[in-house]
Amino acid sequence: MGGSMGYCNMNAMTQWWTIKLDSFSLLLRIMIISKFTAKTAIVAAILDVGFLVAAISVAYFLLQGDMRINVTGFMCSGLNIIMYGSPLAAMRSVVTMKSVDYMPFLLSFFLFLNGGIWTFYACLVHDWFLGVPNAIGFVLGMAQLVLYAIYRNPKATKQLAADLEDGRQREPLLSVPE
Repeated sequence: MGGSMGYCNMNAMTQWWTIKLDSFSLLLRIMIISKFTAKTAIVAAILDVGFLVAAISVAYFLLQGDMRINVTGFMCSGLNIIMYGSPLAAMRSVVTMKSVDYMPFLLSFFLFLNGGIWTFYACLVHDWFLGVPNAIGFVLGMAQLVLYAIYRNPKATKQLAADLEDGRQREPLLSVPE
């Protein structure tokens, strides 16, 4: 993973499309943050902007050359993996509740699609910083779609919810051999 990979080798058209996609992503994030309460939005904005300013400052003022590219690439890859891994809690709820009520299908589908397309692009331009985290995202998105296919039956969901509300269990937690 040398300095020969990443944004430095992109031609002008590729850089333009990358800037467009990143700008669209920023617009979506602003729209999502605007739906939060004022206090949550302020905290999210401070953390978002604060981390960005700190990352840019460290990369620009303390690092040079290939080290700057590599550190920035690793930070971006790590954050990308965290972003793709964030729905793991929803996947746990799906398995526990045997219901996809807490995992929106479109989010899972576009996570899968986004990871797949970026992985394909990363393979074309031979960029590991893009390829590895997006391949992980592609696999996690695929796992979510498989879970969605397995647990999409609404009849079992309603019965399970009714059982939980009534305090009934289908099987005992502990069984004592007789």
